[in-house]
Amino acid sequence: MQRAAYGRSPPLHHPVPQHVSTVPQLRSPPPPTSQPQGGYDGSSPYQQQQAPTPSAGPNAGPNAGPNVFGQYGNFMNDPAAQLASQFGQTAFRQGQEYIEQNVNRFVNVSALKHYFIVTNSYVITKLFLVLFPWRHKPWTRRQATDPSGQAAWYLPPRDDINSPDMYIPVMSVVTYIFLQALISGLKGQFQPELFGYIATTALVAVFVEILGLKLGCYLLSISGASQLLDLVAYSGYKFVGAIVTITVAEIVNGGKGTGGWIGWAVFIYTFLANSLFLMRSLKYVLLPENNNDNRGPMQTHPLDSRAKKNQRTQFLFFYSYVVQLFFMWLLCRSAAMAPPIVTATVQTAIISAFSNVLAQAITAHQSSTPLTIDWIPVFQYALFSLLSTPPNFLWQDFLESAFPAYHVSPTREAVASAAASDDAGLDDEAAAGRIVVEPKLNKRNTAVKTLLDQTAGAAVNTVLYSLFMHGIRQGMAHHYAAAAAAGREGLGFFLVGRDAVRYEGVEWASVWAKASGEFWGLVQAGWRFWPFVSLVNYVFLTSVQARSLVGAFAGLGWGIYLSLMTGQ
Repeated sequence: MQRAAYGRSPPLHHPVPQHVSTVPQLRSPPPPTSQPQGGYDGSSPYQQQQAPTPSAGPNAGPNAGPNVFGQYGNFMNDPAAQLASQFGQTAFRQGQEYIEQNVNRFVNVSALKHYFIVTNSYVITKLFLVLFPWRHKPWTRRQATDPSGQAAWYLPPRDDINSPDMYIPVMSVVTYIFLQALISGLKGQFQPELFGYIATTALVAVFVEILGLKLGCYLLSISGASQLLDLVAYSGYKFVGAIVTITVAEIVNGGKGTGGWIGWAVFIYTFLANSLFLMRSLKYVLLPENNNDNRGPMQTHPLDSRAKKNQRTQFLFFYSYVVQLFFMWLLCRSAAMAPPIVTATVQTAIISAFSNVLAQAITAHQSSTPLTIDWIPVFQYALFSLLSTPPNFLWQDFLESAFPAYHVSPTREAVASAAASDDAGLDDEAAAGRIVVEPKLNKRNTAVKTLLDQTAGAAVNTVLYSLFMHGIRQGMAHHYAAAAAAGREGLGFFLVGRDAVRYEGVEWASVWAKASGEFWGLVQAGWRFWPFVSLVNYVFLTSVQARSLVGAFAGLGWGIYLSLMTGQ
C-alpha cells in the first residue's frame, strides 16, 4: 500500500452561482490605446473590443484629444437637444413671469426683498436696539442719493440700523412658537395641536394690529407706497421682547410661567422698551409732515393743521403703549398666570373698548370732524364685556361638554367600566383620560351646538346687551357735564367713582321698550355673521380657550357695528 505524495492536494471545486446576478454591469469608456493595460504579453485586453475613436467635432482644434465618452460627448451639439433646452428655458422664464405678475397684484416682490437685505452685524445691533433703545440717537432713516445729489430712496437694513426689516420679525415669530411648545413639553402639557393654537394666536394678533394701524392711517390721511410693509415689519418686533420675557421668567421662576414679581418686572421692562422703540421709529410713517424732503416712495406731505398733527400724535401714543400692552400681555401669558375664564374676560374687555374707539374714529371721518375720543362709551362697552364674558364662557363650556365636537372610541378598560351605549359613563371615562379621541367631526353635535348658540344664546345676549346699554346710558346721562368738567385728568376717577352710574334715575319701562324694539334687528344682523364664526370655532378648534380668543377678535368687528348702529 503506497501513501499519496505530500505535494499533492485534493482537486479544487470552484463554486457555481445558483442565482442570476441582478447587479448591472457598468461599462466604462475605453481607455486610450497608448496606455497598455495589464496583459502578460503587453497588449491591452480591450483591444479586441475597441471601436474607432470618433472625431471631436467640427469645431475642435488641431490639438483636440479624442472624445473618451464616445458619441455621448457631443450630446449638447445635437440640434434636437438644443431645441429642447431652448424650449425648457422659455417655458421656465414664462412661468416665472406669470407667477411674478400674479403675486405682484398683492405683494410688491421687489419691495419685499428690500426688507431681507441684512447682515449678521445688523441683526445683532438691531436686537440690542429693540431691547435697549433708551440712549439711541438719531432715529431718522438714511436715504440714498441719485446722480443729481437728491435723496431718492431709503437705504436697506444692511446699511441703516434705523431701517425696518422682516428677517428679525419672521425669525422671532418662529422662535416664539417653538419656545412656547418647548415649555409646554417640559411641563408635560404638549399636544400636537398646540403648534396650531400658538401660531394662530401670534398671526391673529399681528393681523388685528395691522388692520387697526391701516384703519388709523386711512382716517388720519396718512399714505405711502411702502407704508404697509413697514407696518408689518414693525409689528413683529414685539416678539423679541416676548421671547426674552418668557425665557427669563421660566428660568428664574423654575418653570412656573411669567408670574411672580420677577416675571412681571421683565415684562414691564420689555414692554416699555418696545413701546419707546416703536414710538421713535414710527414717527416718519405716522407723522410724515415732519419731513420736508423728497423721499421717493414716501412722498412729501404738506403741512397739516395743528389739530391733525395732535390727532396723529395721540394715535401714535395709543398704538405704541396701549395697544402694545395688550398684545404683549397676550403673547407672554401662560396657563399658570390665570384661569382661562379670567384670560378670556380681560381679552374681550380690551377688544370691546378698542372697537368703540375705532367706531368713533370712523364716525369722525365720515362726518369730516376732528376726532375727539369720548371715553364714557368706551368705559361702558368694556364694563359690559367684563360682566357678560364669564357667563358666555361657561355657556360655551357647557355646550362642548354636552355635545362634544368629536367622537370618542372607548378602550378596553373603558368598555369594562362603562357600557358602550352609556353616554354618561363614556363621558366620565373620557374625563378620566381613558378614552382615545378620534379625529372625526361629529356633524350632529356641531349642528346642535350651532343651533342652540344662535337661538337661545343669541337671544339672551341680545336682551342683556340692550338692557345694559340703554340702562347705563340713562344712569350716566346727567353726569356727562360733570365728566366734561372733570377734564382728562379727572375723567378716570369719575368713571370709577361711586356716583358714576345712578340707576335710581333709570326709567326701566323705556329701557325695556327700546330693547324690545331693536331685538329682532340685532338678532337678524347677528345671524349674518355669528353662525359662520360658530362653525369655524366648532369645526377647527377643540378648546374653549381658543374659541373664546377667535370670538373676541370677531367681536371687534361686531362691536364696531353695534357702536355705529347705536351712534355711540
